[in-house]
Amino acid sequence: MSEENKLLPWEDKNWLEEMYAWLRISLAKHDLEISEKPLLVRSAPWSVVYCVPTTQGKYYFKALCPALGYEPPLTRQLSLWQPDLIQPVIEIEPGRGWMLMPDGGTTLRQVLENDSSLNYWKKILPVYARFQQAMIPHQQELLRLGVHDRRLQMLPGLAQQLAADRDAMCIGQPDGLSPAEYESLVGVLPKIQTLCDMLAQFNIPETLQHDDFHDGNIFVLQNDYRFFDWAESFIAHPFFTLVVTMRSIAYRFELAENAPELLELEDLYLREWQEYTSLDQLHKALDLAMTLGRINRALTWHMVVSSLPEPHRSKEADAVPGWLQLFLEKIMLYV
Repeated sequence: MSEENKLLPWEDKNWLEEMYAWLRISLAKHDLEISEKPLLVRSAPWSVVYCVPTTQGKYYFKALCPALGYEPPLTRQLSLWQPDLIQPVIEIEPGRGWMLMPDGGTTLRQVLENDSSLNYWKKILPVYARFQQAMIPHQQELLRLGVHDRRLQMLPGLAQQLAADRDAMCIGQPDGLSPAEYESLVGVLPKIQTLCDMLAQFNIPETLQHDDFHDGNIFVLQNDYRFFDWAESFIAHPFFTLVVTMRSIAYRFELAENAPELLELEDLYLREWQEYTSLDQLHKALDLAMTLGRINRALTWHMVVSSLPEPHRSKEADAVPGWLQLFLEKIMLYV
């Protein structure tokens, strides 16, 4: 099939029928039946989600593009290791990137619409840090599940490969890098190795890192929380998570980048890592991670976008240079 004629998996004419058949078989294993037609609740080029009404409540079916197909086995394993923190998975189809989960309830985003308080994040961030620490011994198992390796030793080489993909840079295009920005990116590539070496010297263990950890991917259950949507997660420096998390919180609460409220949240998260070094050193490590985490985020988008067929690839292409521009803003402070 030519590049122009490639389809997303769920655009195939037989896909819906195959999904329904799999749902019926999967639910029957748990003495459940479909009670109403499944309803599409979210559609993106990288995944689709259906609400599946059953005889015993709602379940949710998710299908992922091949580049993110490791999420179902990863999520199932995480839910076995940390059942109180990770939304359970009742069935998966690993070869197709399919998973079936019970209704998780209300997301933090929905809660914040009626109760716009940072107190939720004050509780969540320390819990998330402790979860990351619990995953440290499972690093090799996570890699075997298909989680990508973004450890500091890998990051400089991955950044060089990314910069070499000039098409992904969209050089000279309205939403791409300017020629000058591209030259700056190439020029700072050696500095990435230096910053990775500096960050590694703090001896903070690398572990599972949720690269899209925001209020839309957290369920609120009375006073407890469950984390989900692990499609964009890596073995990397744990602090990389805060790149997206802090930007999301700042946007939601209309806070400046260095607002005292954000600094307090960062402090609450970092205090959970004092086993490894002092709080002052942890803040220095975070500053490096917030720079390198932006190149990590660009790599994440490149991984997804480069796997998409047209026209989806072109429509999402601006995400890669967009994150590289944010990376250049930060790294210039070290040049």
